Amino acid sequence: MAMVTEVRPRGRIDRVAATGAVTALVGVAVLPFVVFRANRIVAGAPRSIMDAGPAGLMLLVFAAAALAAAAAPYLWPALTRRQPLALKLAAAGMFGSAAWSVGQAAVRLLAGATELARVSIGAGAWLALVGAAVVEFAADSQLERCWPRRATTVAALVAVACAALFGGMGQLSIVREYQSQASFFWLYVGQHLTLAGAGLAFGLLLGIPLAVASTRWRGVRDVTLGVVGVIQTVPSVALLGLLVIPLAAAGLPGIGSLPAIIALTLYSLLPIVRNTYIGLSEVDPAVVDAGRGMGMSSAQLLLRVEAPLALPLAIEGVRAAAVLVIGIAAITAFVGAGGLGVFVFLGIGQVADDLVLLGAVPIVVLALLADTGLRALAARAVSPGIRGGTT
Repeated sequence: MAMVTEVRPRGRIDRVAATGAVTALVGVAVLPFVVFRANRIVAGAPRSIMDAGPAGLMLLVFAAAALAAAAAPYLWPALTRRQPLALKLAAAGMFGSAAWSVGQAAVRLLAGATELARVSIGAGAWLALVGAAVVEFAADSQLERCWPRRATTVAALVAVACAALFGGMGQLSIVREYQSQASFFWLYVGQHLTLAGAGLAFGLLLGIPLAVASTRWRGVRDVTLGVVGVIQTVPSVALLGLLVIPLAAAGLPGIGSLPAIIALTLYSLLPIVRNTYIGLSEVDPAVVDAGRGMGMSSAQLLLRVEAPLALPLAIEGVRAAAVLVIGIAAITAFVGAGGLGVFVFLGIGQVADDLVLLGAVPIVVLALLADTGLRALAARAVSPGIRGGTT
Protein backbone atom coordinates (compact mmCIF):
# COMPACT_ATOMS: atom_id res chain seq x y z
CA MET A 1 0.00 0.00 0.00
CA ALA A 2 1.49 3.31 -1.05
CA MET A 3 2.12 5.82 1.70
CA VAL A 4 0.51 9.24 1.30
CA THR A 5 2.79 12.12 2.22
CA GLU A 6 1.10 15.21 3.56
CA VAL A 7 2.05 18.27 1.53
CA ARG A 8 1.86 21.55 3.39
CA PRO A 9 0.59 24.45 1.31
CA ARG A 10 3.24 27.06 0.66
CA GLY A 11 2.74 30.40 2.32
CA ARG A 12 3.46 33.82 0.93
CA ILE A 13 6.66 35.77 1.18
CA ASP A 14 6.39 38.73 3.54
CA ARG A 15 7.00 41.45 0.96
CA VAL A 16 7.35 44.24 3.51
CA ALA A 17 10.04 42.43 5.50
CA ALA A 18 11.75 41.26 2.31
CA THR A 19 11.84 44.85 1.05
CA GLY A 20 13.46 45.98 4.30
CA ALA A 21 16.06 43.22 4.22
CA VAL A 22 16.92 43.83 0.57
CA THR A 23 17.16 47.57 1.22
CA ALA A 24 19.66 46.96 4.00
CA LEU A 25 21.70 44.48 1.95
CA VAL A 26 21.82 46.73 -1.11
CA GLY A 27 22.66 49.75 1.02
CA VAL A 28 25.66 48.22 2.74
CA ALA A 29 26.85 46.45 -0.42
CA VAL A 30 26.58 49.35 -2.88
CA LEU A 31 26.67 52.63 -0.95
CA PRO A 32 29.43 54.02 1.31
CA PHE A 33 29.03 52.65 4.82
CA VAL A 34 31.07 55.43 6.45
CA VAL A 35 32.89 58.49 5.13
CA PHE A 36 36.42 59.39 6.25
CA ARG A 37 37.45 63.07 6.23
CA ALA A 38 40.78 64.68 6.99
CA ASN A 39 38.77 67.41 8.78
CA ARG A 40 35.11 68.36 9.27
CA ILE A 41 34.56 70.37 6.07
CA VAL A 42 36.64 68.73 3.32
CA ALA A 43 35.20 66.21 0.90
CA GLY A 44 35.29 62.72 2.36
CA ALA A 45 36.49 59.39 1.10
CA PRO A 46 33.75 56.70 1.08
CA ARG A 47 34.62 53.47 2.87
CA SER A 48 32.85 50.13 2.70
CA ILE A 49 31.38 47.94 5.39
CA MET A 50 34.55 45.85 5.32
CA ASP A 51 36.23 48.61 7.34
CA ALA A 52 33.93 47.67 10.23
CA GLY A 53 35.54 44.25 10.60
CA PRO A 54 33.57 41.39 12.22
CA ALA A 55 30.75 43.72 13.25
CA GLY A 56 30.12 44.55 9.60
CA LEU A 57 29.95 40.87 8.73
CA MET A 58 27.39 40.36 11.51
CA LEU A 59 25.23 43.09 9.99
CA LEU A 60 25.29 41.29 6.66
CA VAL A 61 24.42 38.01 8.39
CA PHE A 62 21.42 39.49 10.23
CA ALA A 63 20.17 41.22 7.05
CA ALA A 64 20.42 37.92 5.18
CA ALA A 65 18.63 36.19 8.08
CA ALA A 66 15.82 38.76 7.82
CA LEU A 67 15.47 38.01 4.11
CA ALA A 68 15.38 34.26 4.82
CA ALA A 69 12.75 34.78 7.54
CA ALA A 70 10.63 36.84 5.14
CA ALA A 71 10.69 33.97 2.65
CA ALA A 72 10.31 31.23 5.28
CA PRO A 73 6.57 30.51 4.74
CA TYR A 74 7.23 29.89 1.04
CA LEU A 75 10.45 27.91 1.37
CA TRP A 76 9.71 26.06 4.63
CA PRO A 77 5.94 26.02 5.31
CA ALA A 78 6.48 24.36 8.69
CA LEU A 79 8.18 27.53 9.95
CA THR A 80 5.28 29.85 9.11
CA ARG A 81 4.22 30.28 12.74
CA ARG A 82 7.74 31.19 13.80
CA GLN A 83 8.20 33.82 11.11
CA PRO A 84 7.18 36.91 13.16
CA LEU A 85 9.57 36.07 16.01
CA ALA A 86 12.37 35.31 13.53
CA LEU A 87 11.83 38.68 11.85
CA LYS A 88 11.83 40.42 15.23
CA LEU A 89 15.12 38.77 16.21
CA ALA A 90 16.68 39.61 12.84
CA ALA A 91 15.60 43.25 13.14
CA ALA A 92 17.05 43.50 16.65
CA GLY A 93 20.29 42.01 15.39
CA MET A 94 20.38 44.46 12.48
CA PHE A 95 19.97 47.46 14.79
CA GLY A 96 22.60 46.27 17.22
CA SER A 97 25.15 45.21 14.61
CA ALA A 98 24.66 48.42 12.62
CA ALA A 99 25.47 50.47 15.71
CA TRP A 100 28.55 48.37 16.46
CA SER A 101 29.61 48.48 12.80
CA VAL A 102 29.75 52.26 12.49
CA GLY A 103 31.56 52.49 15.82
CA GLN A 104 34.15 49.90 14.89
CA ALA A 105 34.65 51.50 11.49
CA ALA A 106 35.37 54.80 13.23
CA VAL A 107 37.86 53.17 15.59
CA ARG A 108 39.71 51.44 12.78
CA LEU A 109 39.83 54.44 10.43
CA LEU A 110 40.87 56.97 13.10
CA ALA A 111 43.67 54.81 14.43
CA GLY A 112 46.87 56.74 13.67
CA ALA A 113 44.98 59.69 12.09
CA THR A 114 45.26 63.30 13.23
CA GLU A 115 42.90 64.85 15.78
CA LEU A 116 41.16 66.77 12.99
CA ALA A 117 40.14 63.59 11.16
CA ARG A 118 36.45 62.71 11.19
CA VAL A 119 34.37 59.63 10.38
CA SER A 120 30.75 60.22 9.40
CA ILE A 121 27.91 57.75 9.01
CA GLY A 122 27.48 56.94 5.33
CA ALA A 123 24.40 56.43 3.20
CA GLY A 124 24.78 52.66 3.38
CA ALA A 125 24.56 52.64 7.19
CA TRP A 126 21.52 54.93 7.15
CA LEU A 127 19.86 52.66 4.58
CA ALA A 128 20.65 49.64 6.75
CA LEU A 129 18.86 51.31 9.66
CA VAL A 130 15.87 52.10 7.44
CA GLY A 131 15.77 48.47 6.32
CA ALA A 132 15.95 47.28 9.93
CA ALA A 133 13.05 49.59 10.82
CA VAL A 134 10.96 48.15 7.96
CA VAL A 135 11.68 44.59 9.11
CA GLU A 136 10.78 45.63 12.66
CA PHE A 137 7.48 47.07 11.45
CA ALA A 138 6.67 43.89 9.54
CA ALA A 139 7.40 41.77 12.62
CA ASP A 140 5.37 43.95 15.01
CA SER A 141 2.36 43.91 12.69
CA GLN A 142 2.23 40.10 13.04
CA LEU A 143 3.66 39.43 16.49
CA GLU A 144 1.27 39.63 19.41
CA ARG A 145 2.19 41.68 22.45
CA CYS A 146 4.10 39.14 24.53
CA TRP A 147 7.34 38.79 26.42
CA PRO A 148 9.46 37.67 23.40
CA ARG A 149 8.48 40.86 21.59
CA ARG A 150 9.45 43.01 24.56
CA ALA A 151 12.62 41.01 25.22
CA THR A 152 13.91 41.43 21.67
CA THR A 153 13.19 45.17 21.75
CA VAL A 154 15.08 45.51 25.03
CA ALA A 155 17.95 43.44 23.62
CA ALA A 156 18.23 45.75 20.60
CA LEU A 157 18.23 48.83 22.83
CA VAL A 158 20.90 47.30 25.08
CA ALA A 159 23.06 46.45 22.06
CA VAL A 160 22.80 50.00 20.72
CA ALA A 161 23.56 51.44 24.18
CA CYS A 162 26.60 49.18 24.55
CA ALA A 163 27.79 50.24 21.10
CA ALA A 164 27.47 53.87 22.13
CA LEU A 165 29.39 53.31 25.37
CA PHE A 166 31.98 50.71 24.40
CA GLY A 167 31.77 50.14 20.63
CA GLY A 168 33.46 53.29 19.37
CA MET A 169 30.39 55.35 18.46
CA GLY A 170 31.81 58.13 20.63
CA GLN A 171 34.43 58.71 17.93
CA LEU A 172 31.90 59.47 15.19
CA SER A 173 31.87 62.99 13.80
CA ILE A 174 28.32 63.71 14.92
CA VAL A 175 29.31 62.92 18.52
CA ARG A 176 32.28 65.25 18.27
CA GLU A 177 29.98 67.96 16.94
CA TYR A 178 27.77 67.42 19.98
CA GLN A 179 30.75 67.68 22.32
CA SER A 180 31.74 71.01 20.77
CA GLN A 181 28.15 72.32 20.88
CA ALA A 182 27.10 70.77 24.20
CA SER A 183 26.64 74.13 25.93
CA PHE A 184 24.01 75.12 23.33
CA PHE A 185 22.51 71.75 22.42
CA TRP A 186 20.12 71.31 25.34
CA LEU A 187 19.17 74.99 25.23
CA TYR A 188 18.09 74.55 21.63
CA VAL A 189 16.27 71.31 22.49
CA GLY A 190 14.32 73.20 25.16
CA GLN A 191 13.51 76.01 22.74
CA HIS A 192 12.39 73.50 20.12
CA LEU A 193 10.07 71.72 22.55
CA THR A 194 8.70 75.04 23.81
CA LEU A 195 7.89 76.27 20.31
CA ALA A 196 6.32 72.98 19.21
CA GLY A 197 4.43 72.56 22.50
CA ALA A 198 3.06 76.10 22.39
CA GLY A 199 1.97 75.72 18.77
CA LEU A 200 0.24 72.42 19.53
CA ALA A 201 -1.43 73.78 22.67
CA PHE A 202 -2.83 76.82 20.89
CA GLY A 203 -3.87 74.58 18.01
CA LEU A 204 -5.91 72.48 20.43
CA LEU A 205 -7.48 75.54 22.03
CA LEU A 206 -8.58 76.85 18.64
CA GLY A 207 -9.08 73.65 16.68
CA ILE A 208 -11.38 71.68 18.96
CA PRO A 209 -14.00 74.46 19.36
CA LEU A 210 -13.86 75.07 15.60
CA ALA A 211 -14.41 71.37 14.93
CA VAL A 212 -17.37 71.24 17.32
CA ALA A 213 -18.86 74.36 15.76
CA SER A 214 -18.35 72.86 12.30
CA THR A 215 -20.54 69.90 13.22
CA ARG A 216 -23.30 72.25 14.35
CA TRP A 217 -23.35 74.90 11.61
CA ARG A 218 -22.69 74.25 7.92
CA GLY A 219 -21.46 77.80 7.28
CA VAL A 220 -18.80 77.49 9.95
CA ARG A 221 -17.78 74.10 8.56
CA ASP A 222 -17.30 75.36 5.00
CA VAL A 223 -15.24 78.37 6.09
CA THR A 224 -13.17 76.53 8.71
CA LEU A 225 -12.23 73.50 6.63
CA GLY A 226 -11.50 75.69 3.63
CA VAL A 227 -9.26 78.10 5.52
CA VAL A 228 -7.24 75.47 7.40
CA GLY A 229 -6.81 73.56 4.14
CA VAL A 230 -5.45 76.64 2.38
CA ILE A 231 -3.06 77.38 5.25
CA GLN A 232 -1.60 73.90 4.96
CA THR A 233 -0.67 74.54 1.33
CA VAL A 234 1.39 77.66 2.13
CA PRO A 235 5.15 76.89 2.42
CA SER A 236 6.43 77.37 5.95
CA VAL A 237 9.11 79.92 5.07
CA ALA A 238 6.58 81.91 3.04
CA LEU A 239 4.10 81.89 5.91
CA LEU A 240 6.73 83.17 8.33
CA GLY A 241 7.50 85.97 5.88
CA LEU A 242 3.83 86.84 5.38
CA LEU A 243 3.32 87.19 9.13
CA VAL A 244 5.85 90.02 9.33
CA ILE A 245 3.51 92.61 7.78
CA PRO A 246 0.40 92.14 9.98
CA LEU A 247 2.52 91.78 13.12
CA ALA A 248 4.46 94.95 12.32
CA ALA A 249 1.19 96.79 11.62
CA ALA A 250 -0.04 95.73 15.06
CA GLY A 251 3.17 96.93 16.70
CA LEU A 252 4.35 93.40 17.47
CA PRO A 253 7.73 91.85 16.65
CA GLY A 254 7.87 90.23 13.23
CA ILE A 255 10.78 87.99 14.13
CA GLY A 256 11.41 85.75 17.12
CA SER A 257 9.13 83.40 19.01
CA LEU A 258 5.81 85.16 18.34
CA PRO A 259 5.59 84.60 14.56
CA ALA A 260 7.03 81.13 15.04
CA ILE A 261 4.30 80.11 17.50
CA ILE A 262 1.59 81.68 15.32
CA ALA A 263 2.83 79.76 12.27
CA LEU A 264 3.03 76.46 14.17
CA THR A 265 -0.46 77.01 15.56
CA LEU A 266 -1.85 77.59 12.07
CA TYR A 267 -0.15 74.47 10.71
CA SER A 268 -1.48 72.32 13.55
CA LEU A 269 -5.10 73.28 12.88
CA LEU A 270 -5.81 71.09 9.85
CA PRO A 271 -5.18 67.63 11.38
CA ILE A 272 -6.82 68.63 14.67
CA VAL A 273 -9.92 70.22 13.12
CA ARG A 274 -10.36 67.62 10.39
CA ASN A 275 -10.00 64.53 12.58
CA THR A 276 -12.13 65.92 15.38
CA TYR A 277 -14.81 66.99 12.93
CA ILE A 278 -14.85 63.59 11.22
CA GLY A 279 -14.93 61.79 14.56
CA LEU A 280 -17.91 63.81 15.78
CA SER A 281 -19.70 63.57 12.43
CA GLU A 282 -19.45 59.78 12.35
CA VAL A 283 -21.14 59.26 15.71
CA ASP A 284 -24.21 57.08 15.16
CA PRO A 285 -27.31 59.33 15.17
CA ALA A 286 -29.21 56.58 16.98
CA VAL A 287 -26.82 56.89 19.93
CA VAL A 288 -27.35 60.65 20.02
CA ASP A 289 -31.13 60.19 19.86
CA ALA A 290 -30.92 57.71 22.73
CA GLY A 291 -29.09 60.31 24.78
CA ARG A 292 -31.69 62.92 24.02
CA GLY A 293 -34.37 60.44 24.99
CA MET A 294 -32.69 60.11 28.39
CA GLY A 295 -33.04 63.87 28.87
CA MET A 296 -29.43 64.91 28.16
CA SER A 297 -28.71 68.48 27.20
CA SER A 298 -26.58 69.40 24.17
CA ALA A 299 -23.55 69.93 26.39
CA GLN A 300 -24.08 66.58 28.13
CA LEU A 301 -24.46 64.82 24.79
CA LEU A 302 -21.20 66.34 23.57
CA LEU A 303 -19.19 65.53 26.68
CA ARG A 304 -20.68 62.14 27.61
CA VAL A 305 -21.65 60.62 24.27
CA GLU A 306 -20.08 62.27 21.22
CA ALA A 307 -16.66 63.15 22.62
CA PRO A 308 -15.82 59.64 23.92
CA LEU A 309 -16.85 58.10 20.59
CA ALA A 310 -14.86 60.68 18.61
CA LEU A 311 -11.79 60.43 20.87
CA PRO A 312 -9.84 57.82 18.82
CA LEU A 313 -9.89 59.95 15.67
CA ALA A 314 -9.30 63.15 17.64
CA ILE A 315 -6.15 61.76 19.25
CA GLU A 316 -4.93 60.64 15.82
CA GLY A 317 -5.31 64.25 14.69
CA VAL A 318 -3.35 65.50 17.69
CA ARG A 319 -0.65 62.92 16.99
CA ALA A 320 -0.35 64.03 13.37
CA ALA A 321 -0.26 67.68 14.45
CA ALA A 322 2.44 67.00 17.06
CA VAL A 323 4.72 65.28 14.55
CA LEU A 324 4.05 68.06 12.03
CA VAL A 325 4.88 70.98 14.33
CA ILE A 326 8.02 69.28 15.69
CA GLY A 327 9.32 69.05 12.14
CA ILE A 328 8.26 72.53 11.02
CA ALA A 329 9.70 74.09 14.20
CA ALA A 330 13.15 73.62 12.62
CA ILE A 331 12.24 76.26 10.01
CA THR A 332 11.45 78.84 12.70
CA ALA A 333 15.19 79.30 13.27
CA PHE A 334 14.97 81.28 10.02
CA VAL A 335 13.22 84.09 11.94
CA GLY A 336 15.45 83.90 15.00
CA ALA A 337 13.16 81.76 17.15
CA GLY A 338 15.95 79.30 18.04
CA GLY A 339 15.47 75.58 18.32
CA LEU A 340 17.32 72.70 16.73
CA GLY A 341 16.95 74.28 13.31
CA VAL A 342 19.85 76.55 14.29
CA PHE A 343 22.23 73.62 13.94
CA VAL A 344 20.74 72.76 10.55
CA PHE A 345 21.27 76.27 9.19
CA LEU A 346 24.74 76.56 10.74
CA GLY A 347 25.73 73.22 9.23
CA ILE A 348 24.51 74.25 5.79
CA GLY A 349 26.40 77.53 6.04
CA GLN A 350 29.61 75.83 7.15
CA VAL A 351 29.21 72.89 4.73
CA ALA A 352 29.41 70.61 7.79
CA ASP A 353 27.14 67.60 7.23
CA ASP A 354 27.38 66.30 10.78
CA LEU A 355 26.38 69.65 12.24
CA VAL A 356 23.25 69.44 10.11
CA LEU A 357 22.64 65.95 11.49
CA LEU A 358 23.14 67.23 15.03
CA GLY A 359 19.98 69.26 14.50
CA ALA A 360 18.08 66.88 12.24
CA VAL A 361 18.51 63.59 14.13
CA PRO A 362 17.13 64.93 17.47
CA ILE A 363 14.14 66.35 15.59
CA VAL A 364 13.41 62.89 14.18
CA VAL A 365 13.83 61.36 17.65
CA LEU A 366 11.47 63.92 19.21
CA ALA A 367 8.88 63.26 16.51
CA LEU A 368 9.11 59.50 17.08
CA LEU A 369 8.79 59.96 20.85
CA ALA A 370 5.74 62.18 20.39
CA ASP A 371 4.19 59.66 18.02
CA THR A 372 4.86 56.73 20.38
CA GLY A 373 3.69 58.65 23.45
CA LEU A 374 0.41 59.74 21.88
CA ARG A 375 -0.23 56.21 20.61
CA ALA A 376 0.24 54.95 24.17
CA LEU A 377 -2.05 57.71 25.46
CA ALA A 378 -4.71 56.70 22.96
CA ALA A 379 -4.46 53.09 24.08
CA ARG A 380 -5.10 54.12 27.69
CA ALA A 381 -7.56 56.96 27.16
CA VAL A 382 -9.89 55.17 24.76
CA SER A 383 -12.04 52.45 26.26
CA PRO A 384 -11.48 48.90 24.93
CA GLY A 385 -14.99 48.75 23.51
CA ILE A 386 -14.60 51.91 21.46
CA ARG A 387 -11.04 51.04 20.46
CA GLY A 388 -12.11 47.59 19.28
CA GLY A 389 -14.80 49.12 17.16
CA THR A 390 -12.35 51.41 15.39
CA THR A 391 -9.78 48.78 14.40
